[in-house]
Amino acid sequence: MFSFLRKILLAAFALVAFAAPLAAQSRDFGLKQLDAVEAAAVLDAFRAYRLPADYCLRIEIVHKPRKSEDETRYAGTLWGTSDAEGALLRLDVGAAGMPESERKRFLIRSGKTPGLWTLGAAGTPEKIDAAGTRPFFSDLVFTPFDLQTPFLFWEKYEYDGTRRHRARPVHFFKMFPPEDFREKIDAEIGSVRIGFDRVYNALVVAESRSRDGEKLKTFTLGSIRRTQGLYMFKELELRDEKTRDRDTLVVRAAALRLRFAPELFTPEFLAKPMPKIPESLFESAD
Repeated sequence: MFSFLRKILLAAFALVAFAAPLAAQSRDFGLKQLDAVEAAAVLDAFRAYRLPADYCLRIEIVHKPRKSEDETRYAGTLWGTSDAEGALLRLDVGAAGMPESERKRFLIRSGKTPGLWTLGAAGTPEKIDAAGTRPFFSDLVFTPFDLQTPFLFWEKYEYDGTRRHRARPVHFFKMFPPEDFREKIDAEIGSVRIGFDRVYNALVVAESRSRDGEKLKTFTLGSIRRTQGLYMFKELELRDEKTRDRDTLVVRAAALRLRFAPELFTPEFLAKPMPKIPESLFESAD
């Protein structure tokens, strides 16, 4: 779920939710509860944040089934930018060792007008919003929806209090999907409970639940490290609460403070490769 680097690859990513650098907003570690105006301001500020630059991440998704010691690994490259509407992600991903030409390719837009595209069998871009909650590969937990984090922008929400999460002060909100999401995308999701770190204004947890309140999946921000002068996530964990299978998205190398042409993040360009980035601009995150 969820924008990167400050969101979830904020989301994404957007994670980004997943993806923006973490910057301390306050040193107040209290658990003061927010009133309606303060809660709306916290949510609006998070939604309005834009990255100061573009980025490229070399990632690995490690799948760990609950009932097995075996691991399945997928490798990928994630490119990110943002515009007035929100975050945009390009993702190439495939089994470890798979030729780049055989990987799956996605364009993920978050914000108030989210959209998902992939390359069809003919190598042409196809809109896949209705299939966004299906995993990237059948043995994974991660889906395009989890990187798109559209729930961050759902209009109907409830402030769910400020409390400790892993010893950190976190603002919690319950986000409720609009009817067209239930009708066209996923009828099972009844709400997504999200938590923002009060000090760093980063998305640290997101729990999707059914209409009956049953927990479906849990996204958790893992470790954070400083790369090229910016704080960014090192790991994101996504757990299927029904099967207890778990995916961990790990950043292996990062090139930050980049600038991409806007047309690279359009459906029309999805069949074309992204420009090569010099190795000297990458910093290992291991």
